Amino acid sequence: MTSTLFRQTGSALIEALTALLVVAFGMLAVAEFQTSLSASSDIAKQRSEAVRLAQLKIEELRAYQQVESHTGTPHIFNYTDDVVSGADTVGPATASPAPAVVYPTNTLYTRAWTVTGSGTDLEKRVQVAVSWADRNGATQTVNLRTVIARADPISIGTLAVGPGGSKTRSPKDRNVDIPYPAVSLAGGKSGFQPGSDSSPNTPFYIFDDTTGEVLGTCTTPLPPGATVTWSGSCTAGRALLLSGYVRFVYGNWNPNQVDAVFGNPNGITKKMTADVVFISPTTSATAQCYTQRQKTIQRTGTLGDITNPNNVVQISSAVRQNGVVTVITTTAHGFTTQDYISINTATHYSLAGVYRVTAVGSSTSFTFDQLGDNESFSGGTPASTVSLVQQVTIPEDDPIPSNYSSSQIVSRAVAYTCIVTPVDHDSDGQNGTPKRWSGQFVITPQPTPGDTTDWSLGTSQQANDNQWKLCRYTGNYVTTNTLTNSEHPLYYRGVTGALDNQNYVAIQSNQSCPTDGLPTYAGNPRDYQNSNTTLHQTAATGDHPRGGRRSGMNGNQSAAENGGFTSVESSDTTVELPMI
Repeated sequence: MTSTLFRQTGSALIEALTALLVVAFGMLAVAEFQTSLSASSDIAKQRSEAVRLAQLKIEELRAYQQVESHTGTPHIFNYTDDVVSGADTVGPATASPAPAVVYPTNTLYTRAWTVTGSGTDLEKRVQVAVSWADRNGATQTVNLRTVIARADPISIGTLAVGPGGSKTRSPKDRNVDIPYPAVSLAGGKSGFQPGSDSSPNTPFYIFDDTTGEVLGTCTTPLPPGATVTWSGSCTAGRALLLSGYVRFVYGNWNPNQVDAVFGNPNGITKKMTADVVFISPTTSATAQCYTQRQKTIQRTGTLGDITNPNNVVQISSAVRQNGVVTVITTTAHGFTTQDYISINTATHYSLAGVYRVTAVGSSTSFTFDQLGDNESFSGGTPASTVSLVQQVTIPEDDPIPSNYSSSQIVSRAVAYTCIVTPVDHDSDGQNGTPKRWSGQFVITPQPTPGDTTDWSLGTSQQANDNQWKLCRYTGNYVTTNTLTNSEHPLYYRGVTGALDNQNYVAIQSNQSCPTDGLPTYAGNPRDYQNSNTTLHQTAATGDHPRGGRRSGMNGNQSAAENGGFTSVESSDTTVELPMI
């Protein structure tokens, strides 16, 4: 019998061990991946939470209730005091130490925000950094940056209004309530020194170009383009502008023939002082008013009496050196010494304004005086231009230049400027409202140079007895059948913004305040001038009951003549009138 011998080599065992080793390494890799995935997922979750916490802090800072400081109780969150740097901790209530802000998470975050800027700046720059320690003890950080603008929350409704087809450009690209002669300063600000019959050294007021509010005062004017520093001669202090003109009309006339009466009244203006009589609940508000008698003069010759037929010449370049500006024009300018010229520029606002030519160097060069840093200007794009001023308004007491008419005054008026410091009328802190004022503008007659008899306010029916009435222009301009502050009420109420062109006419006491139809297109398509006025003041402190007449009210006119208004307003002066 033959037998077969089998040899055992053990190859199956080696293969099994090799497979087991490969699987073991694979399992280790999977375990490492799972650990890494868990850590990465944890960091992603924490980073998402950190971004959310940074966004929440930005939104908290952005959600201020008013711009100005607030000292009432409870505290009102405001841009000036509360949009500032700070830090806190955020995490679960069980964390140790306990976080300042409880948040549903398993991580303790440290949140710090840095704010650059002051309460008077148009914007504040904000950086929020949120840091935490991950599961490995390494510090992770998320940073977000933004800009928070200083804007009154009461105006937030304008965000719902579409931008329209094009942007309307304001004079000098700033708020239209800022007086045009104001010089442009650095940082979105302008400076204006009101004229005054009583003092040539009035304060120099600093305006916010965006809001038109007064930011503070300087004891001396700042040169164009200067940076405002709230120290030394300049003091910060928010206020609102109230300004306009008072004209005088002499003689007897038909109250309805207003076009002839108010075309260009040129009777001498009376000297006066002005003030604001405040009413509850803002009786602690204050006002500083300035008045200046002014006249408008006409250049002699014809309107085309300079080389350029359009009286507008492009500026090639200009240099300001030691307070003297030398202008080079691209073509002959045609100006003479003592001419008033107007410079318009979209690129060099510190050069813009109205000036008197001090010297003519050539047919394409001239000089004028203007304080400011030494610098050079190019024509710019769009080009800067200079034009001859055919009519210019100057103080009543200033001499008339020889190349302007000394025999004819185009018009005369008293310009007034009031800087009103509003107050917080709800000190109980229940409403996050801006500071405001309520009151009546009044004038006080003063002895006038050239007058032999002092003038006064009164209701005498005797002609030429030197008694006058003050009538205010008023009308339902926006056709809402609701009187607004801008439509010139007897008493302003709850004013939170600037009011300009608040104009008056003084008439002799035996006359009635001029009236005019409402300036509606359907009623009179050719009547673009609203000369409607109503009685405002016949005594030194005002003589009407508190509350004010509605727009268009004048004497015992019918409701139809008054645009549908038949009664005076409520005597409750806490009812505010809207601003437009």
